[in-house]
Amino acid sequence: MEDQALAPYPPGSEERELIERIDKARLPLHVAITMDGNGRWARQRGLERNAGHSAGAEAAREVTEAAARLGIRFLTLFTFSSENWKRPRGEVQFLMDMLYENLLDRQDLLLDNDIRLKIVGDLERLPGKLRKKLLEAEENSREHQRMQVNLALNYGSRQELLRAVRSIVSAGIPAAAIDEETFSRHLYTAGCPDPDLLIRTSGEQRISNFLLYQIAYSELYFTPILWPDFRAGELFRAIIDYQGRERRFGSI
Repeated sequence: MEDQALAPYPPGSEERELIERIDKARLPLHVAITMDGNGRWARQRGLERNAGHSAGAEAAREVTEAAARLGIRFLTLFTFSSENWKRPRGEVQFLMDMLYENLLDRQDLLLDNDIRLKIVGDLERLPGKLRKKLLEAEENSREHQRMQVNLALNYGSRQELLRAVRSIVSAGIPAAAIDEETFSRHLYTAGCPDPDLLIRTSGEQRISNFLLYQIAYSELYFTPILWPDFRAGELFRAIIDYQGRERRFGSI
C-alpha cells in the first residue's frame, strides 16, 4: 500500500518550494532537536500547559515524517530530561500518559515509514507500563532501516558520561586501551553517528545537558519558533541554513 504520510508535497506549497532548495547530496546524516517552548505556546493562547505538550507531540510526528521524507538517517528528539522530574506532578503524569498513548496510537508511523525506534536515557524511573511499551516498540522496529529515531527520555548528558565511565571500569578495560571509539560504545547513543546539526526551538540559546560529548563538532541552529509551531517547513529552513555553512572540524 502506498505510504500516504510520505506523499509528495503539492506543487506551489511552501514545503515543496523549500525542499526543492535542499541539496540531497549534502544532507546532515544526523539531526538532533531540543523541542522547547510547549508551555510558552500554551500560555500565549490562554491554555493549560498540557495543551502545549499535546500540540508539541503533533509537531514531533510531522517533523519525524518530514525528516524521513527528506532522507535524514538519524533523528534524535530530546523528549524528557532527567531534570524534568522537577516539574509539577500532574504535568509529569500527563507527559508519561501522553507518551504511552502515542506509542499505542502511532505504531503505524514506525511501520509505514520503516523507522527504527531507539530509547536514549535511563528507563528505570519511567512508569512500568510505559517502559514495557517502549521496549516493545524498540524490538518491533529493530529491523527497520529507513531512519532511526532516538527518543531521549529521562536523559541527562552528565549522567550518561558518568554511566559510560562506570561501564568501562566494570568491563575491566585498561586505561591505555580507552580511545574515543571505545568510549562511544559505552554511551546511550552507541552505534549512532554524532549529530551534524543540533536544533533548539523557542529562542533559548543553551545546550541544557543534551549530548554534550556527541555535539563537539555539531552545527548549532537556534530559532525563536516555539516547538508546537516548528513543522516541516521550519525543519527544511534549518537544513538550508546548515548547508550554507562550511564545516572545518578544526582545519582551515
